Order: sequence, then C-alpha cells, then structure tokens
Amino acid sequence: MTSSTVLYAEDEDSDRMFMERAFRRAGLEHILHTVSDGQEAKDYLRGHGIYEDRNLHPLPAVLLLDLRMPLLGGFEVLEWMRTEPGLRSLPVVIFTSSPRAEDKARAKELGANDFVEKPSVPARYGDVVLRLQEKWL
Repeated sequence: MTSSTVLYAEDEDSDRMFMERAFRRAGLEHILHTVSDGQEAKDYLRGHGIYEDRNLHPLPAVLLLDLRMPLLGGFEVLEWMRTEPGLRSLPVVIFTSSPRAEDKARAKELGANDFVEKPSVPARYGDVVLRLQEKWL
C-alpha cells in the first residue's frame, strides 16, 4: 500500500533540516520521513527492523535520494530497488549537490525518475517540495 509519504535519504543534517523546514512551511511535515544513510533507506523500504510497522513507516509514494551517503550510496540503493519486485516501480528522485553529467546519466540508466540538484540557498528547498507535490504526490 503506497501513501503520500516521502522518504528522504540524506546523510547531511543541515540538508535534512532544510527539507524538514520546507515541508513544514508547506503544511506537509506529517508526510516526510527521513533516514540518514543508504542502508537505513533500504531497511525502511523493506520494512525491516525499526521500520517493520507500516502504519508508522508507510511505503513512500516517492523516494528523495542523495547520491553520496555512508554505508550504501544512492546509486547502490537505486540499483537494488530496481531488482526488487515490490519497489521496482517506486518513483525515485535523485537529490544531490553533484552537477556532474555522468552522475545524471548513471542515475537515469539505473532507473531514476528525476534528477534535482540541491539548491545553493536554503530558502529554495520550498521549490523542491512544490515540484514533488506537482509531479509525485
């Protein structure tokens, strides 16, 4: 069962804080769930460990995924997801500070649905929330 939940996988505390603030300002703080690395994202998506209760940790409508994280990076998470029957079609938006064309190409090749560069100004995180709402929620 998919909800309007957004799962945000990001290891930088400040980026998570900016996104949480943007969701709160949009009145959507209740739909944002955050994890701090790729392994935690995988556990959440599988419903393992502390994420077992789907009432508390529903399968997201979209995954907002950073590329460079500890334990498992975004590319590894994306590659794994696209082999999992229940997660294969889950929309993934890569959200990274990398402007590298090769990162964008690899993300697309692995099945990412969108690629968004992190704003350089925290106030612009609200634009990302609007884009998510319009496209995926």
